[in-house]
Amino acid sequence: MLTLLHHNISVCAQKVRLALYEKGLPWEGREIDLMKQEHLTPEFLRINPKGLVPVLIHDDTPICESTVILEYIEDVFPSSPLRPASALGKARMRTWTKIPDEGLHVACASVTYASAFVHQLRSNHDRHEWEERLKKLPDRARAARQRKILEQEFEAPFVKDAVLLHDKVLREMNDALDASLWLAGDEFTLADIAIVPYVTRLDRLGLEGMWAALPNVKSWFDRVQARPSFDLAVTAFRSNSYDDELKKQGVDVWPQVAALLEA
Repeated sequence: MLTLLHHNISVCAQKVRLALYEKGLPWEGREIDLMKQEHLTPEFLRINPKGLVPVLIHDDTPICESTVILEYIEDVFPSSPLRPASALGKARMRTWTKIPDEGLHVACASVTYASAFVHQLRSNHDRHEWEERLKKLPDRARAARQRKILEQEFEAPFVKDAVLLHDKVLREMNDALDASLWLAGDEFTLADIAIVPYVTRLDRLGLEGMWAALPNVKSWFDRVQARPSFDLAVTAFRSNSYDDELKKQGVDVWPQVAALLEA
């Protein structure tokens, strides 16, 4: 039995849901309300001391870290494979799956906080409540980044670096898609699943202009959204516990992003 502890707009949870639906695996979900800090309760921290979703529980055994979960699912359930058959194909796939873990995920969180979450926190919490929330985070570096964004918003220096990292990845995608239909070849694989949520997040923040001049990325994202798994894993969860139309919940940072990209 597969049980997924997740949150509707978590980019890492979206990765795992996409894989589960692509493979047609039955699973049960338990949504963890991040806004109510359910991921920081003693119960959840016993399952994942990092206080992060998703966690896949397979026959009472928890598997943490989305990239690890994706590989685990492939190893245990090899039917409807999401890994290329060849060693070279697998290597190309893993080149993409490691990109979020090497910086894109942190960059995504920074852009999201500066664009949307910081404004919601300010509207709903006073300074003492901010600090109490930050003190509970097991990842102190993450807490420091959030505190800096609370103070400086989009002007925090690493937020601009985060935008530029997204731009770099999008341009690398556009180049890779010159040679194939999908990121690791002509089949949809974990390479695509690993990146889909991050492009989706930019879209939900109103930053789709970042790939307006990258036709291969635009076509790729159109193909992604046409897959049944996208509706099942992303669209169907858009407002379960938190509306993912984030551009309505923050400020319009596109003018700042556009100016940064032009510079």
